[in-house]
Amino acid sequence: MLRPAISVTAALCLSGLSAAQGADDCANAQPISGLGPFDFDNVAAMATPGLADCQGVGVRKDVWYLWTAQTTARMSIQTCGTIPIETRAAVYDGTNCSALVQLDCGSSACPAEPGLLFEAIAGQSYLIRLGARSIGDSGIGTWTMSQSIPTLNPNNDVYYEVVSENLSWPLARDRAAALTWLGRQGRLAVFANQGEVDWVIANVAPQRPWFGLFQDTMSPNYSEPGGGWVWLDGTDLSFANWAAGEPNDTAAGGGPEDFAEMFGNGQWNDAEENHTNTFEFLVEYRDGGIGTNYCVANPNSTGSIGVTSATGSTTVSTNSFNLVADGLPNSTFGFFITSQTQGFVANPGGSQGNLCIGGAVGRFQMQVQNTGATGSITIPADLTAFPNPSMGTVAVMPGDTWNFQAWHRDSVGGGATSNFTNGLEVVFQ
Repeated sequence: MLRPAISVTAALCLSGLSAAQGADDCANAQPISGLGPFDFDNVAAMATPGLADCQGVGVRKDVWYLWTAQTTARMSIQTCGTIPIETRAAVYDGTNCSALVQLDCGSSACPAEPGLLFEAIAGQSYLIRLGARSIGDSGIGTWTMSQSIPTLNPNNDVYYEVVSENLSWPLARDRAAALTWLGRQGRLAVFANQGEVDWVIANVAPQRPWFGLFQDTMSPNYSEPGGGWVWLDGTDLSFANWAAGEPNDTAAGGGPEDFAEMFGNGQWNDAEENHTNTFEFLVEYRDGGIGTNYCVANPNSTGSIGVTSATGSTTVSTNSFNLVADGLPNSTFGFFITSQTQGFVANPGGSQGNLCIGGAVGRFQMQVQNTGATGSITIPADLTAFPNPSMGTVAVMPGDTWNFQAWHRDSVGGGATSNFTNGLEVVFQ
């Protein structure tokens, strides 16, 4: 589930699915539309595990719906408190049961319900598969579709929303980076001051989310428990709102505690990577991002795509420009490449990724980074000395357009290989 959300309840209940056994298979999915509530009954559903395509396992005792979107919007599914079992769910694009294209899937218990999230287009149909998380579980209840709209903070022109999915911090980071709103790319929220934290608590009302603060164990400032904490955008921690006695690097389920979660009162706590009590994450959408992403990246061994972005300034005279790559595998090496020419080569040299730049490709090989526990790398790129294969280095000039990508080590199917992020085009001034 996403909050805040606009949830409109319509009188669109179905007859109980125990009386509509055609919904027990994809080919006879129950037609529905609108926002619900919709009846759920998997008591008489077949107990076979079904497709093992939702986080590596199947939706047990599943029932199927064919939902048609009435508006173009981002949608989520809510089951918390309305179905008496732990649910697992998946949503697929289109109506072809023999060639399912999964848009999202999820599994969890209340209050962290499945939180299926997908972009719906008015008039198009989507297959929804809902069942039990555990073998043999069954129950009767209802579920609801909701339209999600992030909330704008007029003080800093940033949109915020809470996504209720029980993920590890790295997976939450990758999930946030894959979201967009009004052309703005999402990321785990980064705070510049206490006022931003207070506004989020008052207007978005998170209960216990991850946000974009982590402990960089590779930093020269690293020490336990309070040294080396940095924001996801690469900036150092300049203000903090830790709860009393935090951070302490002490976890009931074992440590280390290198990632920050927020309590409902806005105070922070350090937690381990897979902290089960952190059942949601806080996403922000900022305007004014540097550059434009292009090219299609292939998923890496995390299951997500790598994303290249930039921070700082495109003004050449300031020479304050940083390259960032997120969504990479943990504890692997990578570096950035650059060119003034875009291109496309699939799987160059046996890589699992796509090379999205061409021409004279320069490599920032003197700034090789390890992704550590965050799956990201950041470098300051000196605008007076961009790498060039024939000239050594060249200076960036106002009006120049440069393209960037990150190459990184990867492992698919147990074999050593490599991959690439998507591309980033930047026009300098």
